[in-house]
Amino acid sequence: MLSIQTNIAALSAQNALTTTNNNLQKSMERLSSGFRINHAADDAAGLAISEKMQAQIGGLNQAVRNANDGASMIQTAEGALDQVQNMMIRMRNLAVQAASDTQGPQERVDINIEIQQLKNEVDNISLRTTFNGLGLLDGSLVTRQNFTAIAAVAPSGTSAGNPAVAASTLLAGMTTLSGGEGVTSVDVSGAQAASEYDLTYDGTAGTLTLTDVSSPLAVQPSATIDVSSLTFLPANGTAKLDFGGLGVSVSLANGTNTAITGATVGGDLDGLKVTTGLGKGAATLQTGADASPGNTTTVSMLDTRLTNASASAMTALATAIRNFNTDAGTTTGPTDDDATGLITAVDTANAWISSQRAQLGAAQNRLGYAAASLTTTSQNVSAANSQIRDVDVATETSQMSKSQILMQAGVSVLAQANQVQQLALKLLG
Repeated sequence: MLSIQTNIAALSAQNALTTTNNNLQKSMERLSSGFRINHAADDAAGLAISEKMQAQIGGLNQAVRNANDGASMIQTAEGALDQVQNMMIRMRNLAVQAASDTQGPQERVDINIEIQQLKNEVDNISLRTTFNGLGLLDGSLVTRQNFTAIAAVAPSGTSAGNPAVAASTLLAGMTTLSGGEGVTSVDVSGAQAASEYDLTYDGTAGTLTLTDVSSPLAVQPSATIDVSSLTFLPANGTAKLDFGGLGVSVSLANGTNTAITGATVGGDLDGLKVTTGLGKGAATLQTGADASPGNTTTVSMLDTRLTNASASAMTALATAIRNFNTDAGTTTGPTDDDATGLITAVDTANAWISSQRAQLGAAQNRLGYAAASLTTTSQNVSAANSQIRDVDVATETSQMSKSQILMQAGVSVLAQANQVQQLALKLLG
């Protein structure tokens, strides 16, 4: 039927042209972006799978970097340990020299001067060997706490005036001591692991002293705080006793409307014991893309300090060096026993460090294999993701060529369809 109201041929051509134009635009978008899926409408299920894979690939690549960073951390510790052992070998040579009676008292005193300098440098290396601010050889990793306890214990010779409070209550911060203040928290994040600390109050000096009573050193480490101020714990206020030298702090809260004096606080805390649990003992590296088991690697570090040493081998060496130094201050100087004792202690410490270095080397190799495995997994997952999300350029180019030809044909047909209605005018004369 010839109609001037409705041009069915033109409408059909327009619909076909619209479809062809949409297909052409989609092909151009895919070829320009390189992705087969650019919108959820392109493939909703495929997009969901691809997004999960993208997240996994990102996690795997980051885990590779984590493993490499862990290897770099170990290398940093290893380099420092090499120098520590070099100094210990020098220390041993000096001890062998001092053990011979060809050395007189003055010569042994002179030998002691270098031994003490070496000891100090071992401590310095232990303290300054860090990776991104984290101490590697100073016990920082070993002393991260996973357990804390605080218990009220009456000091020797007394039985009254001290709060008989359960450890759990104190830790919960729910107890009120005799003066009205309460212990809200105890922070031992910087303390030695598996250690016991005693709090003692000196009423005359107005000071609280925290002492590491589990330390094997002849002079046990301690830290003192002056709490004599009358406004030490203000009304409804808080205060923090920070024994920074030992890495322990005790937070207090005053639940009364009256300021609590330092003497009251000191008397209440006198005799309290703080016990730290076994440390974390290792650096935890995220060497996997997920949070499930098997996605982390632990690397044990060590404490090579001679001052406040935590390892038994280093403690024994510190004791031998101290004995040598003590006798160096006498008229007879260090003895043969001091020298032979130092030789034995150096050998023990050196063997311990060698064993620790072997463990670090094994961990470094493990991280190398982990990084290689993660890289392979990332490659395979990327290939799978590419099959889902990336465009097949050959196929899409053919599709675009087809759409371009159809576009040209559609435009031509639409033009002809628009010309058909002109024939109706001839019938009108």
